[in-house]
Amino acid sequence: MLTRNIKILFACFVIAFTSFATTLSAQITALQVQESFQKTGLNNQHNRLFFNKQDIEMVKALYQQQDPIVKIAYAALEEKALEVLKEPVQTYALDAAKLRIPSIHNFATQLPSLVMMYQFTGNKAYADRAWAQLEKFIDYPEWGANRHFLDAGIGGFNFALAYDGLHDYLSAEQKSKLKAAVMKHVLMPAKIQMEKRIWWHTAHHNWNGICNGGIIMAALAMFEDDPQLMSYITALAANALPYYINSFEPDGQSEEGLMYWSYGLMYTTIALESMQRVLGTTYALDEAPGFKKTGWFPLYVSGPVTSLSIGDDPLKNKRSTTFFWFAKRYQDKALAKLQYDLCLENKQVTWMDMIYYQPDMVNGPSPLAVLPTDNYIRGIELMSLRENWEAKGLYVAMHGGKNDANHGHLDAGTFDIQGLGEVWAYGDLGRDNYTFPGYFSKTTLPDYLDMPSQPKEAGRWHFYRLRAEGKNCLVFNPDHRPDQNPKGEATLLKHQTNAERGFYTLNLSDCYSRDVESYHRGIKLDRHQQVITIRDEFKARSSSNLWWSMHTKAKIKLSKDGKTAILSIGEKKMYAHINGPSNAKFEVLPATYLPVHSFPLTQNSVNEGFQKLAIRIAGIQEGAIQVDFSPRKAHSQTQSQSLNQW
Repeated sequence: MLTRNIKILFACFVIAFTSFATTLSAQITALQVQESFQKTGLNNQHNRLFFNKQDIEMVKALYQQQDPIVKIAYAALEEKALEVLKEPVQTYALDAAKLRIPSIHNFATQLPSLVMMYQFTGNKAYADRAWAQLEKFIDYPEWGANRHFLDAGIGGFNFALAYDGLHDYLSAEQKSKLKAAVMKHVLMPAKIQMEKRIWWHTAHHNWNGICNGGIIMAALAMFEDDPQLMSYITALAANALPYYINSFEPDGQSEEGLMYWSYGLMYTTIALESMQRVLGTTYALDEAPGFKKTGWFPLYVSGPVTSLSIGDDPLKNKRSTTFFWFAKRYQDKALAKLQYDLCLENKQVTWMDMIYYQPDMVNGPSPLAVLPTDNYIRGIELMSLRENWEAKGLYVAMHGGKNDANHGHLDAGTFDIQGLGEVWAYGDLGRDNYTFPGYFSKTTLPDYLDMPSQPKEAGRWHFYRLRAEGKNCLVFNPDHRPDQNPKGEATLLKHQTNAERGFYTLNLSDCYSRDVESYHRGIKLDRHQQVITIRDEFKARSSSNLWWSMHTKAKIKLSKDGKTAILSIGEKKMYAHINGPSNAKFEVLPATYLPVHSFPLTQNSVNEGFQKLAIRIAGIQEGAIQVDFSPRKAHSQTQSQSLNQW
């Protein structure tokens, strides 16, 4: 039986690997790209990349009809464009870390409003302001191509949107100058680097989609100038996109969290859109199963109040939207309705959403009522339990996966709690300032398995928000070393659900391998009794000093015995009760390093408004900690059960 199972497993691996390899090896040729362009018949026709005249007229008509989505988008675009008209033209400079050219990134947020308002109104003041910045870019000494190609990739998008969206405004001389600049600063350096298969070209994260996407858009914008070269560059970039697109297998997840999910896909989706419009095909790049699911990712990484932060995600205060592009591309009416409701809830609609929004797809009922209350996202090992899909329902989530994920933190096992329309536990306080010294220096000593020592310079795992002590995690024997294994991985152990309750358990042993022989954490939601349980079971390698932490913005009042904490937000209350061990008590700490060490060489932002509910246990080697949460005081104390009894 075992041999048969191994054979089946191996066969599945071969099939999966073959499928992945096939996706990567089905190479698009320059000749195919040229032939595709000829078939569409768009030679010397603009606007063509992201929208055409019919799209603009459709949006204008919807605006006249007072369509709520278009009204929100139009108002935001107009407000932004008017602000930009008053701002000075940005000049060349690097950021404090000598890493990025901020003006290129900033202009990517300004240009869409200028282009769209020019399209809607014909007012040349918007186009004039866009050209004033573009003319300055032309004189920049570089766009980051040989230093930080992300800048160049976004510069390629800026060029493409301006060249295509302002085509009837730009003079022949202006177009010539723009094309010369993008050739010098983006396309020719990209060609050389892609031929050498430089790291960003085949990365499995957002850099791939942004850089290759920007290259594709720029090449397709000026395709007629040199069809042979542009088709070759387009094919090179498009052939690398599957490395990124396949990273969303199997559940549409992104290990980088929602911000980088949105950042990378924003450029990837419009690059695919430009391919579909200009070439008449995406060569099935967007047919990967995980990619077809990823439009739903924001929903499954969001609670009833706000979306979760993972790794270098910024802290959030609302539920994140997805992209109308996914609903349009896959004709997914449920996703379109979800996006429609979220856009109206947040009163926020992007220029891309405005163009790819289709009113006839959003008339159905909300899809939430038929979705499961328990959700597990493979790959990032994100597990969540809901009381229901109501805005004030109870919600608990736990994050596992790989600590060495791109932009990842030492956050294995961290949990989030929402309920009563409030956030009670923040599993991640968001990223810190990227320009602070050492933020991306992962190799700074002492490392995880080194002997304890004083750090001699700032390093990534010294920043409070990035350490396990800055999460809702256990910390064993805290010192200056990373407090979780930076190469550790937390995986799902067990899950069960029914109408009354559900739970997930996570194996965290690998993430704490220096200090433990075994460590499991479970989250449970009793929907009937309205109780959330966080339970930890561990066996340390030696007698240990142990800390349990939870970050909150709520006011905290402790009972006399320290066993119960009353969390208050306005008139709303959440009761937390320690259900073992007998010697455990709550204490309230500031949201900063544990009071056993400090990192004077590391610059940290202040975690304003946060405090830490903590439990400190000295000299423990084996045991369990259980904390129950409930909005109902009478139900905050429940029976203590081991994880294998769940």
